[in-house]
Amino acid sequence: MTNIAIIGIGDMGLGHLKGFDALENVRITAICDTNDASARKALGLLHNNKPRVYNNYRDVLKDTSVDAVVIAVPGYLHDEILLESIKADKHVLLEKPVAIDYERYKRVREAAEKSGKVIQIGLVYRYSRLYREIARKLNTERQLDDVTFAWCKEFRQCFPQEPWFYDKSKSGGTIVEKNCHHFDIFNWMIGSKPKRVYAIGGQHVYKKGHNCLIDCNYSLSPPRIINDISIIDHAVVAIEYENGAKANLNLCMYLRPMNVSGDGLEIGFIGTNGRQLIARRDEEYGIYGGNTADGVKYMLHPDEDGGKFGHIGCQRQRIEFLECIDKGLKPFANISDTEDALLIAFAAERSIEEDRVVEISEFK
Repeated sequence: MTNIAIIGIGDMGLGHLKGFDALENVRITAICDTNDASARKALGLLHNNKPRVYNNYRDVLKDTSVDAVVIAVPGYLHDEILLESIKADKHVLLEKPVAIDYERYKRVREAAEKSGKVIQIGLVYRYSRLYREIARKLNTERQLDDVTFAWCKEFRQCFPQEPWFYDKSKSGGTIVEKNCHHFDIFNWMIGSKPKRVYAIGGQHVYKKGHNCLIDCNYSLSPPRIINDISIIDHAVVAIEYENGAKANLNLCMYLRPMNVSGDGLEIGFIGTNGRQLIARRDEEYGIYGGNTADGVKYMLHPDEDGGKFGHIGCQRQRIEFLECIDKGLKPFANISDTEDALLIAFAAERSIEEDRVVEISEFK
């Protein structure tokens, strides 16, 4: 039995609270949030646990009954709390991004590598049945031969109406906060190291100095006016890999209320045999073309992929976190294996800011 504490009871923290509460081989010993009322309200969502409530994460880390912590706080606090958790000899499940800039990331990586503890990163697609099956089709069965082209189309509503999302100094920027997920999928399926990045982006709707109504429909908070916005609301990101493969991300963050077109998130790949694999809405993918013009489509309902407890893959992520602790295993999403995705995000933000091609080697 692993005793865990959840630090941060916002949108992501509540998902972890409900997900771990449904598992039998874990005890939620403590929860922590600076908003004491929110933390105590969250207790009413639990069916199998009665954790202690803290409002300072340092008190959680002093609790010797806690074996592991889940860190689900705003991005600018990730490195601080992770470093303190490692010092306190705790296992950690850390929400992405690992850190909001490269200097913070380097400190965290070094400490994690020396810790000997399980440090797992919340890149849930790595734990999704859908994307693990796609990886098997591409990397094991080589259905496309060599994957040489990839794309992601994410047209969605805005971030939740918490001011820190809209402050680049606290979130790292839209691409760092949002798209390391998608870059990690590119890296996973292409199987090569990213080499250089060029990105363009800006503010079309959510602009600095404008009184912008932020009304994300899955947020726990009421709509809010935010006018000090330093992040972008759209971008196009191009990536070149060492093996010559190319990938691009097309991002728009101002649909209202969300993407109702039916397309949803689209991620696709093309290989040297002329076939393509396209995944849509986190619930289906198809393989098309090649020597014939036909195609095969595979379906997997999000609820079958952990979606009952949040994003697809999230419940498998929690199960494997506990397995890694119990068996001394390396997480599938650890800091070193997910580094390149974060470097692409850092490079894209820098490319937009400085209007130039950014080499990944600049961060080495």
